[in-house]
Amino acid sequence: MKRLLLATILLLIVPRLYGQICEDFADGDLTGSPSWLGATTDFRINADGQLQLNAQQAGTSCIAFPYAMPNADTITWELWVRLAFAPSTNNYTEIYLIADSADLQNSAHCLSVAITDPTANDKVIGLKINHQQVIHHTIHTTSNNKYRIKVQRIDSILNILIDTVGEANAPIFDVVIPNLHMAETDEPDNPFFGICCIYTQSRANKFYFDDIGINCDHFSHQTEPDSTESSRLVPGDVLVNEVLFNPPPGGADYVELYNNSDSAIALAELHLARMVGDSVTRLYPIAQSGALPPHDYLVVTTDAAYVSSAFDVRHPEKLVELTAMPAYNDASGTVALCRADTLLLDSFSYTESMHSRLLRSREGVALERRSHSSPTNEASNWYSAASTAGFGTPTYANSQSKEFLFVDDDFNVEHTLFSPDGDGYNDLLDITYRLNDCSLSSNITIFDKQGRKVCRLANGILLGCQGNLTWDGLGDNGHACPRGNYLIVIEVYNESGVSQSWRRTISLVR
Repeated sequence: MKRLLLATILLLIVPRLYGQICEDFADGDLTGSPSWLGATTDFRINADGQLQLNAQQAGTSCIAFPYAMPNADTITWELWVRLAFAPSTNNYTEIYLIADSADLQNSAHCLSVAITDPTANDKVIGLKINHQQVIHHTIHTTSNNKYRIKVQRIDSILNILIDTVGEANAPIFDVVIPNLHMAETDEPDNPFFGICCIYTQSRANKFYFDDIGINCDHFSHQTEPDSTESSRLVPGDVLVNEVLFNPPPGGADYVELYNNSDSAIALAELHLARMVGDSVTRLYPIAQSGALPPHDYLVVTTDAAYVSSAFDVRHPEKLVELTAMPAYNDASGTVALCRADTLLLDSFSYTESMHSRLLRSREGVALERRSHSSPTNEASNWYSAASTAGFGTPTYANSQSKEFLFVDDDFNVEHTLFSPDGDGYNDLLDITYRLNDCSLSSNITIFDKQGRKVCRLANGILLGCQGNLTWDGLGDNGHACPRGNYLIVIEVYNESGVSQSWRRTISLVR
């Protein structure tokens, strides 16, 4: 059986095997299912139904149980931990997810998570392989620390999620160490899960543990609607569809999501993410229950009242107010959407330059996605929401959606004043374009200020993806047009006959 992990782990034969573990210590002892081995007399089940260290003097106490390695590509280990002291080199705990024997500290091959303090100024949560720390994350500790720890293995990838608040129903994991690539090799079918406590006498009863799970959804605090499964969610199923990242003073950002799949998606599986480089540093859950219907929209913000007052929110039920979400910089930033296990579903890196250059102010104007089939980070796939739509369309189809053949900025006249007099300076009027749809055709006509056609610059030409068109100032009669203002009209149409026009006034001088 091929799995991620370490080098050569021995295959073990143990007396009792457990594939799925849900240990909440409700039976009041350590001899039920699972049956713990090791220094069990150093622990007790307290009145709160938690496993508590109950040693009499300084030392090291380790307990473990065997389990059958689940025959699945995804395995999740989780538990709740309370350390009623500040961890140090003399007082810390280590959680063994995989060990090749019940003698945890002498296991030749193991995977563990340690909450420790290697130095006086470096309190960390660390991942260890064969007792060697391979990654760590600095944490703030106090005299009373609670943690919810979840480690997920998906094929050959490990994700570590830790809630340092440690409340049972808190959905946020504020320490996220994702996408740890581990070598794929054989691992034991029957490993051990275990806990080690290293302590001085004053800390001999201040370690607490609860809700230990291996592939157990008994301790999952998120509710999913029927017919939705997190394993079905893949990149592209949910897309970033619209973003307001530069609200006016007193306003708030919003992000619109679009279900690009044919199935309902559990909101509990959707999280906005704060990114540093390519790494997720924090997840922001969207909801603990509910679903996003197929091909429908959902808008998240920290101020639903502002969004409702500033924009035409046609479907208030699709507007969700969060207590917290990532901060989006006005100049540039990244809007990232993840699964609960930090798998990136969609990510949009924006800059304010994506807005229309015709805007007098970008404040309070949303960027809209133009096509769900074009790549998210293709700059031409985004444009400012139309002024006629109130500069934003939260909860419904975008004003700049794919039924628009192009947007104004797709065509550009660099100099609106030109002088075709042969002196080598602005002798030609250049019209450049870059289109999202490369199959469009066009008619291009130039009119004088009385509305009379003076030049047919193009008639039914195929534009392609990008190009440059020029006018030399001559009319269809071959004569030089007099000085004055002229109107350029570009009519663009597709094979279905859908058309759209672009107009610009230019000045000809001689």
